[in-house]
Amino acid sequence: MKEENFYSKKDLPSHLQKEKMWNNIESEILIKSQPNILFHWKSFLIGNAAAVLLIFSSIGIVSTYNNLFDDSSTEEQVYETLNTATKQLQSLTPLLIQQASEQNKNSIESTADAISEIDKLIDEIKSDMLLNGTSPSKEASLKRLYATKLDFYKEILLNQEDQS
Repeated sequence: MKEENFYSKKDLPSHLQKEKMWNNIESEILIKSQPNILFHWKSFLIGNAAAVLLIFSSIGIVSTYNNLFDDSSTEEQVYETLNTATKQLQSLTPLLIQQASEQNKNSIESTADAISEIDKLIDEIKSDMLLNGTSPSKEASLKRLYATKLDFYKEILLNQEDQS
């Protein structure tokens, strides 16, 4: 059987045409095989803004939760602040005793002893409040003791001032 050619020799591409055709095909294949990376800036910025808002809202939720379900009341925070302040004043007392004149030294020492007795009373009332619960009279007594303690520290500081 004779093979029939559909194209004549002149219809076939020349060597130069074949080379151009394969070069074009090869360049198209290379372009399509490379990953097409698109970066959409608007989406990127919106996504980052959303992430920042999520972080801030999470912080807000956590802090709100902590504030709502915080075990320490404002009364306890007041007492903690008073304790911190009186501890700082207590560390100042020995220095004031050292600097005091002989006539004021005994007065300051006795006031410091009275403050330590007040501290014992404050601790007793606090432990009683923990064991038996709080009552208005216990809270009032605790406030009076703190006020007396602060008055004694005021007296120590004023004695030191009179001495100067």
